[in-house]
Amino acid sequence: MMLPVHVEEQKNNSKAKSKKSKDSNWELHFLIEQFQKESDRAAVILITSILDELLLKLLKCFLVPISSSEDNLFDNANSPLSNFSSKIDISFRLGLISNKFSRDLHLIRKIRNSFAHDIFNCNFENGAVKSRIDELEKSIIHSQKIDNIPRQDDLLKGSRGMFLYLAGFMIWQIKKNINNINELSSCLPESLYIGE
Repeated sequence: MMLPVHVEEQKNNSKAKSKKSKDSNWELHFLIEQFQKESDRAAVILITSILDELLLKLLKCFLVPISSSEDNLFDNANSPLSNFSSKIDISFRLGLISNKFSRDLHLIRKIRNSFAHDIFNCNFENGAVKSRIDELEKSIIHSQKIDNIPRQDDLLKGSRGMFLYLAGFMIWQIKKNINNINELSSCLPESLYIGE
């Protein structure tokens, strides 16, 4: 039996959305499983690097593109948006992420700084690190009333597992924002340039 074209398109769109949703879940679980294999320090630094790169991509997808291969906003050590903190702040100020998401990214940045600067004693049960992870959990899990977190293979055991899980959701959210972004368009030449 032949279905009307619009019904067939709806079926195909539904299948595509279902596959995309499964792919996102797979990607999140894969990320968590991969980072479970890393040391505490490596996991935190790698996750923060991924978040930093995703914010860079989010900003570059939004801002007016430039013709040069080097972007003076991002690409060298003295660029105004070369560090994670400034990318978080400008992403919030441009309306690309919420104030709450910005706050949570800053918590991850502070966790990263703890691991980067305390070479010998830092771990996920460290008082300051654990309390920041607890803040992240309250912010993300409890505010969304997520009660049925899948706890496969002890992936979420302890503060480390919760950190990896929450960071995975944050990575997923930024990727979602990137996919839904509308790029700014270049400004038309000002009236004093008309006639050139």
